[in-house]
Amino acid sequence: MPSSIQLELRRYADLIRAAIPSQVPFAPEAETESAVQVERETIFPLSLGPGFDETATERVERLIRLASPAPNPDSPSPLPVLASIAVVDRAGHRRPAYRALLVYAWLQSFRVLYESLPRLEFGRWDEALRAWCDLLEAELTGLRLPVGAIPAAQGGVATQAAWTALALFAAGKAFVRDAWTDLASDTFGRVTRWQCDSGAFLAAGAADNPEVAWYHELVLLHATASYAVQAENRTVAAAVARATEFHQRETQPDHGTAQPWGLFAFIWNAATRPLADQLLHAAAIQHPGHADGVTLILLADALYCLRLFEAPETP
Repeated sequence: MPSSIQLELRRYADLIRAAIPSQVPFAPEAETESAVQVERETIFPLSLGPGFDETATERVERLIRLASPAPNPDSPSPLPVLASIAVVDRAGHRRPAYRALLVYAWLQSFRVLYESLPRLEFGRWDEALRAWCDLLEAELTGLRLPVGAIPAAQGGVATQAAWTALALFAAGKAFVRDAWTDLASDTFGRVTRWQCDSGAFLAAGAADNPEVAWYHELVLLHATASYAVQAENRTVAAAVARATEFHQRETQPDHGTAQPWGLFAFIWNAATRPLADQLLHAAAIQHPGHADGVTLILLADALYCLRLFEAPETP
């Protein structure tokens, strides 16, 4: 029989599930030869629905083609091509976390649809995802997080590192690559090791714009919480709890973003669930009738994490 905690988490899962429509159209509104939209991975929220439409897999075709080996025999790796591709949202905005968010959402839909993908499609996804993850590995090893507290001015670098680490963790689990899960563990260990006494992940000063700092904090929080629950890492989970309490005391998340970054983290901590309600309300008000693609991906990730707490059915 589910516990009262599981029932409360299930209530939030039901709320999030109801906010994800059964159909999510995609149009390459901001794409160019050198840019793809993160909304291509709205296949993730769709994959969690009861009536998944296999035609939705068509939106990853361009991602697969980009990851195909280059025709130049002197440079058979697809990495230079992938590295030249910007990841933007449909408004044309380019955020540091977007490339990793795109790959992470694709990996999660791959894991969810693992048994239902046709054999040929499975092989194409597998090969392409490995190429994109090779790029993420190269990017993460090239990032330089400071030793000590991370300045708020480097919030973009920190969010890129955290989301890249989360994607590599998911890839390591999907493809049984210990090097990727170890790299993810090291990255989140560094992010949480230098957490400020206040609970913030970033050290902000008087010259830092608070709303920009809050946005980066929430993007970091989302990735860190998702990693903590999936990796069952209690140390990182404790850091997540401190960060959620920091937001409850000192920030206004809906002023930093109208998207539900950090949603699962606030649900996970019973004391900060009013902030989860606030984020859900802000997303509904900002996007009445149809949420934007990034919002849907974040809702899907929160739902995916909540499902890890579901009690097994009693025989």
